[in-house]
Amino acid sequence: MQQHFGLFINMLQAKSQLSNERKPVSKTPDPVPLDRRRDRIVALVKSTGFMAVEELARRFNVSVQTIRTDLRDLHEQGRVFRRHGLAGPAPDPDNSAYEKREDWNRTGKMAIAAKVADLIPEGCTIAIGTGTTAELAAQHLASHRNLTVLTNNLHVVMALQNAPNVTLRLAGGTVRTRDLDIIGADSADFFGSMRADFGIVSVGGMSDEGDLLDFNMDEVRARRALVSCCDHAILMIDEKKVGRKALCRDGHASDFQTVLLNAAPGDALQRALVKARSQIVVVS
Repeated sequence: MQQHFGLFINMLQAKSQLSNERKPVSKTPDPVPLDRRRDRIVALVKSTGFMAVEELARRFNVSVQTIRTDLRDLHEQGRVFRRHGLAGPAPDPDNSAYEKREDWNRTGKMAIAAKVADLIPEGCTIAIGTGTTAELAAQHLASHRNLTVLTNNLHVVMALQNAPNVTLRLAGGTVRTRDLDIIGADSADFFGSMRADFGIVSVGGMSDEGDLLDFNMDEVRARRALVSCCDHAILMIDEKKVGRKALCRDGHASDFQTVLLNAAPGDALQRALVKARSQIVVVS
């Protein structure tokens, strides 16, 4: 009896082993090789936008730490944009052509420019920076009397060249021919030797939280110097600039005494501006 029972147990074990051998073995996919994985990360965030680090790790079957290393290296190479646990497409290394930017949200820019003219009194000195909104603001200031304008923007000079009561002072140095402006050390030296009652600037882009972005450090240096030389700094931001990415981050909207927008600020920006006691002016 015991012999038969032992034989029965052996048969069951053999059957179970055979059944297990027939079951398909689930295999974890091999991780994608490093170079190919990084190329795919760049392509993926270009096509889908910002993605969380954890989601990328899951997709490529690697650890979160590995993805973080990938993103750090890709960010340093300028191939992706990395921030707060997210990866997104890299910003363009240069701003779009001036003529193309003139048409972007022109209605919003015109409303902001007209309000600037309302805020600037006659008989003062004003520093005006680069960009298409600055040119529009200059056009609205042409009828002001006894105005002295300091600028590094040739478009501003052309907008005011026939204004009878405006004195123009232009930064010297190398002209950036694509945008017809002077940036970098030349403009920094110019504004650094001047004093203005008011200064008006725009930027390449701004985060939802109010961080200011520009496309290169020469633009940043020019903006810094202009803001430092004036008693009252005014930031002009049309709605198309909010959320627009650019390579260099420097400064915050709350650094300005007045912030002009053509759309209401988001909650985070509103709180920062209120805390800094910046004047918020929304035009339409």
